[in-house]
Amino acid sequence: MKVFSMVFAITVLAAAPSFAQEKGIQDPSGYVSGFGGAVWAAGNSSSSVLFEGGVRIAPHLMAFGNLGRFTNLQGDLEPTLDTATASLATQGVGVTSGGSLPAWYGVGGLRAEIPAGTHFFPYALGGIGAARLNPSPQFIFASGTLPDGSTPTVGTDVTQSLITGGSFTDPPPSSAFMMMLGGGVQIPVLQHWAADIGYRYSRIAADTTLSATPLNTNVMTFGFGYRF
Repeated sequence: MKVFSMVFAITVLAAAPSFAQEKGIQDPSGYVSGFGGAVWAAGNSSSSVLFEGGVRIAPHLMAFGNLGRFTNLQGDLEPTLDTATASLATQGVGVTSGGSLPAWYGVGGLRAEIPAGTHFFPYALGGIGAARLNPSPQFIFASGTLPDGSTPTVGTDVTQSLITGGSFTDPPPSSAFMMMLGGGVQIPVLQHWAADIGYRYSRIAADTTLSATPLNTNVMTFGFGYRF
């Protein structure tokens, strides 16, 4: 790993001067980037992917749009799971809850690039858009007797039985307003190509079928971008 890091650093530093000397490369006409990263939300962590592109509308100012996916924002599903688990407990049914809450999102806004030198290109961005939430709750039987009178084997997934019997209402997919702020730095590695390291903060408005409060996400992004 140390050898790889040294080779990567030497490559970046060696490529940066020629990258920066190209006409317009420090204030390009546009860019496209792809990212992978980790997202933290409501005490849980999962992965994320993001594709983004932009075009210059003024010196060092881009209009951008992106499309991304959070693998699992389970923290926003927890209030629904907790309420259902507590309700079942009053009926003498013990379950453990889980599931996932993946979300696709799209955001558009402005990105400002900060002229800072020839070896790296910092930027800051902000935008608004929407997130599409697709909850998939899960309940595993632990004890008691289900409302339909059955007693499944411990460890059985009883989610569909609870929905069919009316003991749990499956939250439907929904869309919510989303705001994004962030920044990062592009580091030239090849002609027109740059490594991109950044941070994105997003706030997804409350969906009353899931949670009473907005969901805040923090994402570290790592990827590559093409400047043209």
